[in-house]
Amino acid sequence: MAVFPSTFIPTGVASSAKMNHFIDDLLTPRMMSFRQMCFYDEQATLNCDHVTWHVSFGNWLAAAPVKVRKNGCPCETITDVDDAYGTFQAGVVDVGLDGRPRDVVEVNYSWDYFPAPVLEAFLNAAMSIVNMTAVGPPTSYTIETAPTNWEGVIADVAFAMAMERLLLDYDLWKYRLVFAIGPTDVYGGGGDITGQLETLKSNAEDRANNAMQNEKFKTGNYLSPPTSIYFNSIDGFGGSRGPHGIPFLSGRLRGWKPNSL
Repeated sequence: MAVFPSTFIPTGVASSAKMNHFIDDLLTPRMMSFRQMCFYDEQATLNCDHVTWHVSFGNWLAAAPVKVRKNGCPCETITDVDDAYGTFQAGVVDVGLDGRPRDVVEVNYSWDYFPAPVLEAFLNAAMSIVNMTAVGPPTSYTIETAPTNWEGVIADVAFAMAMERLLLDYDLWKYRLVFAIGPTDVYGGGGDITGQLETLKSNAEDRANNAMQNEKFKTGNYLSPPTSIYFNSIDGFGGSRGPHGIPFLSGRLRGWKPNSL
């Protein structure tokens, strides 16, 4: 499976070739830092089954190495790894009389904040917005059938949604762990994280809105067929007409052909 250089981010894993194009070519290069989040020395928590350990985040990158230390020593025999939920087993657990584990398990792992199914959902929502918001009559394009010149706008709207999710997640202390902020800010907020995310979000929205307000965004440079009034104006008296009274085309129409929507 191909990956982006120097990363473990997989490519070509979306539901269709067009989705792969949007995610791999248009979105991931802008979101690469969030598509491979590396956590080091996170202390795992033992589940209620007293066998399985878990860490804060799932969606592990399957190709990325997972390093586990148990009581300070490398643990090479982890089993039952569940990349989606971020769980694994690390041999027999030493549990005290009080039922609490006496083992200390630390994990290095890499995970994807925006896996392909999430980005696909954003792209489908963005497609619906473009269909209804852009100047012109409502349309019913899908990601598969959308015109090529719409791709940048759709990607910008989806990117803005991703930044909006980061802003919403930042309200919870758990998600502040992914940002480079101090321990105090994890609980109390602070820093300029939200301001930077708002800037990225608004920049993408502004680009998309400016494009969608172009009156030719949906219609393009289409020509209307010549009307009967135009025909009469160029026909003159005694001009030759067809069987239904429509004048034969003259040189003044040479080169005209109707465009199809």
